[in-house]
Amino acid sequence: MTSTSPLRLISTSTEPQRRRVREVEQPVINITLQTDERRVFSVAEAAAALGIGRSKLYEFIAAGEIRTIHIGRLCKVPVEAIDEFLATRPSTHQRPAP
Repeated sequence: MTSTSPLRLISTSTEPQRRRVREVEQPVINITLQTDERRVFSVAEAAAALGIGRSKLYEFIAAGEIRTIHIGRLCKVPVEAIDEFLATRPSTHQRPAP
């Protein structure tokens, strides 16, 4: 008696059909996005929002380019401070020479 696996698939089909089988086998991922209504971020969260490292953000804070607030011993970055920082950064677009 031969033992066969119930999930074994032998196919002589064309490439589009094989691709369809692969698509069916992939897991379905549901993502729910929620708006972030926080008014302050931790330094690590603010750095991630800006796409920079935490150390670089601390450099901007030390230089006075991004203001922070302190809640007890915690250093927090207000959302408005991030917006102000982004608004004051120079644009990197170069104008074409005439």
